[in-house]
Amino acid sequence: MSVNVGVFVEISGLRDDREQVGMTALLTEVVRAEGMEFEVFVSMRGEGSDLAVRADSGEHKVIFSGFFRWQPAFEERLTARATQLVPHAQVRFGWEYEDEF
Repeated sequence: MSVNVGVFVEISGLRDDREQVGMTALLTEVVRAEGMEFEVFVSMRGEGSDLAVRADSGEHKVIFSGFFRWQPAFEERLTARATQLVPHAQVRFGWEYEDEF
């Protein structure tokens, strides 16, 4: 069974441009590897020492098959990769389900 879900991932707590660029590359790679590159867009946020990177499907939903099996593993993998690169990074996920409207 498939489900339509809005996707939001934010990696914050980044301290400089190098960390922000690295997290942008990571999120771009992950979005592409998961086959969401046409629905989820990666952008840089913040300025100075308060930087973040966001992957967001906006008002559009992504169609998932097996979402409830995929979601926990995805969150665990991405959090592990992000904190391996930047140990102080904070990773936050948001999932908006179609029936929540």
